[in-house]
Amino acid sequence: MGLALGLGLSWAMIRWVAPLGWMDRPDQTRKHHARPTPRTGGLALWAGLILIQVVGRPFFHLDWTEWVAIHVMAFTGLMDDRFNLKARYKAVAGLGVAVLLAFHMSQSLKAVDQVPFLGVELPTHPIFIFPLLMAWFWGVPQAYNLIDGINGLSMGLGALLLGILGLNLGHQPALFWGGLFGVLALNFPKPRHFLGDCGALMLGTLFAVLGMEAFALRDPNLLFWVFAYPIVDVCLVVSIRRWKGTPLSGADRSHLHHWMMDHVGGKAWRATPLLLCLGGLPMLRATSVPGNMVLSSLGLVSLVFLAFKAFKDRVSQSREHQPSAQVRREIPFMLPTTLSETSGSHPKI
Repeated sequence: MGLALGLGLSWAMIRWVAPLGWMDRPDQTRKHHARPTPRTGGLALWAGLILIQVVGRPFFHLDWTEWVAIHVMAFTGLMDDRFNLKARYKAVAGLGVAVLLAFHMSQSLKAVDQVPFLGVELPTHPIFIFPLLMAWFWGVPQAYNLIDGINGLSMGLGALLLGILGLNLGHQPALFWGGLFGVLALNFPKPRHFLGDCGALMLGTLFAVLGMEAFALRDPNLLFWVFAYPIVDVCLVVSIRRWKGTPLSGADRSHLHHWMMDHVGGKAWRATPLLLCLGGLPMLRATSVPGNMVLSSLGLVSLVFLAFKAFKDRVSQSREHQPSAQVRREIPFMLPTTLSETSGSHPKI
């Protein structure tokens, strides 16, 4: 039923909503798809989520505060898909939602005095826990949005996260999971629509909330294993942009999925499964699968190693495109060689 719902809503959005302005058009920098593609996958997921709530079949028993946060982020993404909001506006909206969720979760953590985190017992007093929660609820949706760069990656990772988090929460949302696969079926391997910021920010917020529900009291360290892929990718992007001296809010090809695409001939059907394996292996730390400790460690080491390799390659490429120091010194003193390079008169010798 969920699969049919996802396919039906996706078809309706592609046919009737996308022509109203929700189209992703190719450019020469990062978007290399051949033709304009609907940016309605997230809208289909959001509509499905609303329908599930309306018919009285919500999942994971989230309260109204958490649902409000999820819907606000979905709406923010929807406006960005349609009107291309400036990055600071999305950041402010995300920060407001993060403050709301951090305050809400800090109240829930009052039931215990301490939680184990990175080898220490962290007090749950708001003065200690609130900044960490706010950083989590702001960072995860933004990070999840950033990995949405090639066909099937963000939704495939979403399916893995939904399974792992559902396993730890003792409930699998079959209806929403089916809807997610329905939307994914029209995105991979051939993209008939994209997820867009609406879907990425909504799913990122949902997973940030579910991650806290699953691990905040049990073992917060598992959050780093389950969300290893987006965390490593953000660290890679920030490192490359800081090294280049480019704005952190800019757009470029610094992501791990861009590097992988360069090494598999630009084929998303090759890159996506490889990246999903890299992102899925560390998640096994939160399961009881035989050998989960070894497999998750192997996955994390492989993920970090490839991130270092991607950083090295991007830095090397950047250096190759920079003129040498000697050339930079000579450029200001070079005489124009054609009349078109002067102000319309012959150069004075």
